Order: sequence, then structure tokens, then C-alpha cells
Amino acid sequence: MQAESLISLYYTLIHIAPFDLLVFYIFRRQLRWRPLPTILGYSLLLLTEWTLQLKYAAIYDQHISLLFQLVYAAYDLCAIREYPLKLMAIGFLTVPLELVAYSLASFADASWPLHWPYLTGCLTITVVYLLALAPMLHYIRHELAACLTIEDRQPWNYVFAYETLLILTTLCIDPFNESAGIRVFLSRLCLLIADIIAIRIMVYLHHSIQSREYTSHLLNSVQSLQLMEHRRYRLVMDAWYASRRMRHDLKHHLLTIEAMLDAGDYTGLKIYLDKTVKAFTATRP
Repeated sequence: MQAESLISLYYTLIHIAPFDLLVFYIFRRQLRWRPLPTILGYSLLLLTEWTLQLKYAAIYDQHISLLFQLVYAAYDLCAIREYPLKLMAIGFLTVPLELVAYSLASFADASWPLHWPYLTGCLTITVVYLLALAPMLHYIRHELAACLTIEDRQPWNYVFAYETLLILTTLCIDPFNESAGIRVFLSRLCLLIADIIAIRIMVYLHHSIQSREYTSHLLNSVQSLQLMEHRRYRLVMDAWYASRRMRHDLKHHLLTIEAMLDAGDYTGLKIYLDKTVKAFTATRP
């Protein structure tokens, strides 16, 4: 009985905990509580599931597991301050890998059965997770990090609906992982590929929208600069024309003064100068 209990604990820990911990890591800056209390609360749920598995199942029951997956999802929503559908969409990204690992585990249990049920499957799932760890971390840093900056809720609504439809369609084939057939494995593998493609498309569209917004902003800035330059050009040209008229008027006044001096018309010159000064004073502003 002790071996069965350990296998049950092993399976309880690996079937969902690695992915939830990964979600906590992705949203570590949005945690409502400190990391340690968050992990302790989650560990309490794992302990509760393990206790129920030991009480109502020989080693492991998929129905209890499915029920607790809903409990874990509710805990994630409580523990992380984030738009719920965005959080669920990110969490659903781990489901295809989990289902692929389950299919391989079922195949391993059927092909190489050991004395204790689920032990081969547990070891298989562990190997799959270890092999997928490095690609998943690379994917998080280079693909998912760009998605997390998207604050608009509408794309996340679409991604959540898309992932939900794919997962439900896949689960309809084998909801409790009771088949070791190649068709189930291929359908789950296609789900994993479809999820990766969906995220890449969303990242591409996000970058395209950002590029379009940047181009539009740059175009508006150029147009504003052109308008400012045009106004400056008009001011310069107006000043040049005003200076040209002033030089023309000054030349006319000087010629008139010279003619009056040559004629000795000092009285007329004084009258002309007074009149010119008054006219200049009147138009000075």
C-alpha cells in the first residue's frame, strides 16, 4: 500500500503542478500574494487531491483529477491579478503538451506494464516534461513575452475562444485519457502545433499593428513639421517683401529729399519730412 500511495502522490504532483507553477512564473509580477504563500496555498490543494485519490481510488482517478483541474484554475484566477481570459488563454497553452504527455504515458503503460499501475506512465510524463523544459523556456522568453505586453482584451478573447474550441474538440475523442491509440496522440499533437501557430499569428499581428501605428505617428509628425516649415517660409517671405518695399520707399524718399535740396526748397523739404515722419509713426505698429 505504501508504494501505491507514493505512485498516487507522484502522479498527483506531475499531472498539473508543473504547468500551474509555470503560469505562476509567467505572471510572477501580477501575484496577489508573495510567492511563498501562493505556493503553499497551491500545495494545500495538491495535498487535498492526493488525499481524495487515496480515499476513493486505488491509485489515481481521472474524474477526481478533472474536478481538481477546475479547482486549480479557480485558484489561479484568485492568485493572479490579470484579465481572466488572458490568464486562461496563457494557461491553456500548456494543455496540449499535457495531453501529449498523457497519450505517451498511456501508450507506455500499455506497452511496458510494471507491477504497479501508472508507474510507467509517471516516468514517461516526467521524461516528456524534462525534454520539453528547455524549448518551453525558450518559447516563453522569445514568443510569449511579446504576447504578454498586449493590453487590448479583444485579441485575448479570440485566443481563449479558439483554444477552448480546440481543447474541447480534442477531449471529445478521449476525455479521460483511456485510449493509447495513435489517432488520439496525433490529434493532441496537432492541438499543440495549432496553439503554437495561433500565438505566433497573434504576435505577428501585434507587431504589424504596432508598426502601422508607429508609421502613422511618424507620418503625422512629418506632416506637422511640413506645416510648421511652410508657415515659417511664409513669415520669412512676408518679411522679405516688407523689407523690399521699405527699401523701395526709402530710395524714393532719399531721391525726393535730394531733389528738394538741389532746388533749395527748404520749406517744402521741412513739410515733406514732417509728413513722412507722421506717416512712418502711424504705420510703425
